[in-house]
Parts: sequence; C-alpha cells; structure tokens
Amino acid sequence: MDQGIYTAAAGAMAMEMSLNIISNNLANNNTTGFKKDTISFEQFTKALDTSNLDKGQYQRPPVDVLAKMDHIDLSQGSLHKTGNTLDLAIAGDGFFSVMTADGPRYTRAGGFLISSDGLLVNAHGQSVQGEGGDIMLGPGNVVVNTDGNITLNGEAIDKIQIVNIPEDALTRQGYNLFNVKEGTYPEPMDSPNVVQGALETSNVEPIKELVGLINTQRAYEAFQKTIKAFQDSYSSSIRNIGTLA
Repeated sequence: MDQGIYTAAAGAMAMEMSLNIISNNLANNNTTGFKKDTISFEQFTKALDTSNLDKGQYQRPPVDVLAKMDHIDLSQGSLHKTGNTLDLAIAGDGFFSVMTADGPRYTRAGGFLISSDGLLVNAHGQSVQGEGGDIMLGPGNVVVNTDGNITLNGEAIDKIQIVNIPEDALTRQGYNLFNVKEGTYPEPMDSPNVVQGALETSNVEPIKELVGLINTQRAYEAFQKTIKAFQDSYSSSIRNIGTLA
C-alpha cells in the first residue's frame, strides 16, 4: 500500500510539471520565434536500502514516475510577412546573436529596430551582432540578403551573425533568449537563409497543447483521488486498530 501512494504522489508531481510546461507553451503562442518545450515520462526504481536484508525485512522498492523536460523543440515556425525592413526571420537552422550585460545570447526573434545611437537592436535594446560586432546603421535603404549580408544605400555594412547551436546545448534565459551550456561553442553559419521583411511565428500548436492540457489535468485529478483513497484507507485502518486495542 505504501508503494501505491508513493507512486500516485510521484505521478501527481509529474503531471504538475507537465501542466506548467504546457501552460508556458500556450502563454507564448504569439511570441515571435518562441520554441516550445516538450516533456517525457519515465519510470525508475528507487535505490534499495539493503541494511535490513539480513533481517528478513526485504521490501520491493517503490517505482517512481519521473517527468523531465526532454528538449526544446526547434522545429520551424511559420514565416509571417510584415514588410518591415528591419524584421528578419531565419528559415531553417540558426540563431541571431545579441549582446547582453551577461555576454552573448541567442534568439530566433528577429523583430529589430535602430536605437537612438544608430545601433541595430532587439526589442530589449540589446545590440544585434554582426561579424564585426555591433551593427551601426544610418538612415537610408537597408537591404539584408539571404546570407545575412547588410547593405545601406548600396554600400556593404556588415553581415548578420547567424550561429548554429545543437538542440541539447541550449538553456533558456528569459526574454525569448537562449544561452549555451558550458563547453559548447556556437558555430557561425556561412550560408544561412535569412528572410527580410518577415518574422518567424511561435512553433506552438495551440489545439494540440490544449488537448494535452485537458488530458494532463484529468490525469492529475485522478492521481489526487488515488492519494485521497489511500489516505482514507490508512485513517480507517488506524481507527480500527485503535478500536481493537
């Protein structure tokens, strides 16, 4: 009976984690360039305490249900044409690089603008990186080709820095930014596919996420009912023992 309530509690915790991830995905359905999280479930057996084996007190170790964030889904979001010269999207692999107070960070959100200092920045004022560092732009006709090369009034300015990062090396940093795990070095892409005048939408599929939310909520409630049933059974057993005593 102990094993049953333990497993039910572990299952409830797993469902709670799943609910948090699905809720975050749905909340970012309209976030430019957002990449959803996915979750997987596995079972593992708790380490067996062998201290009492020689006393004949062996018990089958309980089985836990473990929820873990499996990976960040980097599948392509659809491209939405905006016609804005400074809106850029990446079709295929790659990330834009921006400079933050904590160093370079990476994003798929390409809604850029020109700061009061003439720098190409993102919505949070962080400078977009080119091959030469910060990108300085003045007034005029800005053209970005598919390789990321920037021209201003026909004059070559810089090339947008697009880097490739393995999926399992990414960590979320907030503000739709990613960092990389220690020991990982983003590799510059020679021939990315940059689309000017467009933004990549979130890759969240709201209907699929909503179905998952409903199913997960039901599973969570079922685990809670199971836990309550065990608790009621324990309480009843204790009362009966007390009566017999």
